[in-house]
Formats: sequence, C-alpha cells, structure tokens
Amino acid sequence: MQGKQAADLAPGRLATPGGFHSFEHRWALAEAFRFHLKLGRPRVTTRIHELATRCKQGLTAIPKVTLRTPLSPELSAGITCFEIEGLAPEAIVERLLEHKIVASESPYAASYARLTPGLLNTPEEVDRAVAAVRAVAG
Repeated sequence: MQGKQAADLAPGRLATPGGFHSFEHRWALAEAFRFHLKLGRPRVTTRIHELATRCKQGLTAIPKVTLRTPLSPELSAGITCFEIEGLAPEAIVERLLEHKIVASESPYAASYARLTPGLLNTPEEVDRAVAAVRAVAG
C-alpha cells in the first residue's frame, strides 16, 4: 500500500493493525472465544467448511474465474483465493466493494483476490458474494 493516501484505500484497509492497535478486535476476542467454545469446535469447523465449499463451487462455475484454493475441505478452510482474467487483485477488491462485498487481496508476491466466509455468514450471503464476482467478471 506504499504511496497511497488513506482516502484512496477501501474502508477495510483503514481498520487493519498496520501501525496502530486494533482495539475493537482485541476487546472482542474473549467473547469470540466463549462463543466458539459454546458451539464446539466440530460445529464451527463444519460450518466454515460448508460455507467455504459453497463459495469455491460457485466461483468455479464462473467463466474467467480461476480458483486458486483447493476445493477439498481437507486441504483448505475459510480463505478462498481466486483470479478474474484480465483484472488485478486490487481491481477485483475495489469492484466487489462497489457491490457491497468486502474482499481482500493476499499480501504475497503472487497475489490473489480472496473471500472468506465466516461463521456468522449465511449461505445467501455467500451466494450474493459469488453473484458479485460473476458481475465483476462480466
């Protein structure tokens, strides 16, 4: 993000712990752990795998989209990386935000756009995110 001004960044970029403490996230940790423990690890794992699998399967059905995360739940969990032919990861993230979908790009040399269905997402929200990717892909 070097050389960019705060006004140029998507809102999520401003709320990351890259230079200041993420107090809201830290304050929420104890409650999040209690919630996960109450549900139980198997239920949490199953739910995240179900939503991620739904997302990955939806993305594989879109022309111009290349899924970079393995489909198998044994080889992946919640983060789903993908490419859209002809678009940089940053452009994908920006265009998804126009559809009110929060995505990110991986911070590695080989960068990809990524979606991460979470425990509290619904299947319908995952479908809406996949539909937004389809719209961005054209």
